[in-house]
Amino acid sequence: MQVRIFNMIYILSFILFNIFLCSEITTEQLQKIKEVTEDVNTASDFTLKTVQDDFPEIYTLSDMKDKVILINFWATWCGPCRLEIPDFNELYDKYHEKGFEILSISISDTKEQLVNFLKAYKIDYPLLYGSPSEIQKVVSNYGGVYSIPMSFLIGLDNQILRIYPGAILKQYDPNMFADLVYNIENSILELDKKKSSKVIDSLNIDK
Repeated sequence: MQVRIFNMIYILSFILFNIFLCSEITTEQLQKIKEVTEDVNTASDFTLKTVQDDFPEIYTLSDMKDKVILINFWATWCGPCRLEIPDFNELYDKYHEKGFEILSISISDTKEQLVNFLKAYKIDYPLLYGSPSEIQKVVSNYGGVYSIPMSFLIGLDNQILRIYPGAILKQYDPNMFADLVYNIENSILELDKKKSSKVIDSLNIDK
């Protein structure tokens, strides 16, 4: 994310400098400005594997543009991260059938450590893992994630809607939890509207 913002600033600065010299904007420059500004709020893509057998083996974010997703960075050794699990289970069980997903990415645990953790904790949503270099790349693309837990709410077309630093706990921070629920429900409504629009468009085409 930081790299994308830096690139956007660099490209815009270069374009504006050329505009200053030429005193006009070309069609190509307008298109480039549109591309770099539209991309800045798009969540960085990744492909990671899941530990549990009950879920698909691989998750790729860009394949989930019609979902509302909570990306949660955590680790098994993190106390506040463990406290989030019951509330996340509740959210997942309530909204999953409506198009909501939770992708939980450990910043440091191996597959074996996650498997052992699941023997002690009930987790209803997928736990993702990868090689150290894969995880480091994902972490870097999401701003470094200097403290955990850290969560990103992703809406339609993989757009970043909200960033939640710290633990999202209904009991200890009801305002943050309520904000998350509000944004999940609003995003699901947008998802339903998009699905309805596609159905109407397909019916019009059939006519």
